[in-house]
Amino acid sequence: MKKKQKIYPWLMIVTTGLLCGVVAGVFTQVMGLFLTPLANSIGGGKLGSVSYYYTVLILAMAIGTTLVGKFIHQVNVSLILMGAIIVSAAATWLFSTATNVIAFYLLAAIVGICCGFSGYVVQGVVINNWFVKKKNFAFTAGAFFNTIFLAIITPVSSQIIQANGWRRAFIILAIIMLVIGLPCAFLTKVEPAKIGLLPYGVSSQAELTNSAEGDNAEKSNNSGTSKVIFSLSFVLVLIFFCFNEFAGNITSLWPSFAEAVGFGAGTGGAIATIITVADLILTPLFGITTDRFGGRKALPWWLFLAILAPVLMIVANQARLASLALVAAVPADAISVVMGSGEQVFAKDILGKNFDAGYSYASSLTYVVSAFATPVLSNIADATHNWNIVVGIVAICEVVVLLAVIIGENRASRLTK
Repeated sequence: MKKKQKIYPWLMIVTTGLLCGVVAGVFTQVMGLFLTPLANSIGGGKLGSVSYYYTVLILAMAIGTTLVGKFIHQVNVSLILMGAIIVSAAATWLFSTATNVIAFYLLAAIVGICCGFSGYVVQGVVINNWFVKKKNFAFTAGAFFNTIFLAIITPVSSQIIQANGWRRAFIILAIIMLVIGLPCAFLTKVEPAKIGLLPYGVSSQAELTNSAEGDNAEKSNNSGTSKVIFSLSFVLVLIFFCFNEFAGNITSLWPSFAEAVGFGAGTGGAIATIITVADLILTPLFGITTDRFGGRKALPWWLFLAILAPVLMIVANQARLASLALVAAVPADAISVVMGSGEQVFAKDILGKNFDAGYSYASSLTYVVSAFATPVLSNIADATHNWNIVVGIVAICEVVVLLAVIIGENRASRLTK
């Protein structure tokens, strides 16, 4: 039992991180590799005809996240996760048989709900329950395993598509989901008490009972739904999530920005590559800093980087310095880092025992915003022909997030006194 106690909390980081990658990561990031061949095959050659896949997917994710947040403590999470993996794999296989965009959208709705059932909300709740100490580091470590998985599966999937075609690639991807996802789902437990263990950071049940953090981690949310969603803490979390997620959609548009302002496709591709490499460094660094200094002290500095990046991009555009745009790509990754682990850290800090429900509801509402963020930013660029305005909006959004952090973390520190 002692050995299991030492290993299992860290195993939860690995399993939930891989589950986020093998379902949510595949259907949000890796699916982008399939859109062009799908458009040419079933979309009449028009990318726009299949790109609404993301809108359907994210709206369905909002439904899935709401449901899993309500029932996560009342069901066997391992069975729910295994079901989500099996349904996701079956839907992925059915993608290979799609002959029209209607079927494509219907399948997007199905996998979107599965993403909600096996994605970031489940990861956040599980890690919050399994860790008393090193919790911020654990949140980020889970995101890091997701990043590693996607860094591997994305180029591998690209090669599979080129070698076998998109239809066979979907079948191979379905098999990968089952091989990786089912063992991870089987091992994942929503809280240590389910298997007679304690969270990391406490050595006895008495210590857990006396620990305010442990109490928050082990108890399910007993507050009513209305009490949670109408609290100031929840409103601040929702502001943080919505404005940060809206701004975070700029990540997929940096290559378009580079081309539109005249830096060229090569610079756009280099920006995307730099952001990917930076993520492998900044993600664990985020975990180390938030764990060492706490969200109140660390988050504002990370948000400073998130604000600095679009400012540098605007300066690069005005000064016609493509090299500065490449430099700005490093802090630009801070937007993605804060959008992932930062949301979990902030929500944990100010929601306390209402983390499970509050995080779920906030994530569900945020997905609706995120579903339309990229089209909105793109349409602003088309309407104004001025990417500085688009990038400036991103900077303003991150300033709002910073204000939410300052108010929220100060409020949380007062409540604990």
